[in-house]
Amino acid sequence: MGLFFEKRVKKKSSKPFIIIKILISIASLFMLVMGIVKDNNFYFVWLFGILGVGSIIDGIESYFQKEDKRVYLLDFGFGVILFMLAFQFS
Repeated sequence: MGLFFEKRVKKKSSKPFIIIKILISIASLFMLVMGIVKDNNFYFVWLFGILGVGSIIDGIESYFQKEDKRVYLLDFGFGVILFMLAFQFS
C-alpha cells in the first residue's frame, strides 16, 4: 500500500493565509448563491474571478513554503484558467 500512497508533510498555513482563504470561500459561496437565485451571469464572472484569486494565493503560499515547483505552477495555471473562464462569461 505504501507504493501508491506516500506520506506528505504539509506545513501549516499562516494566519493571514487562513483568513484570506476563509474570506474567499465566503465570497465565492455568496456569488454562487446570488448567481443561481438571480440567474445573472454577472455573479458568475465574479465567482470565477474570486476563485482565480484564491488559486493564485494558494500558489503564492506554496511558493513561500518552498514546495515543489510543480505544485505552485499548477496553482497559478488553475488561476489563469479560472480568469479565462471569468472573461468568457462576461
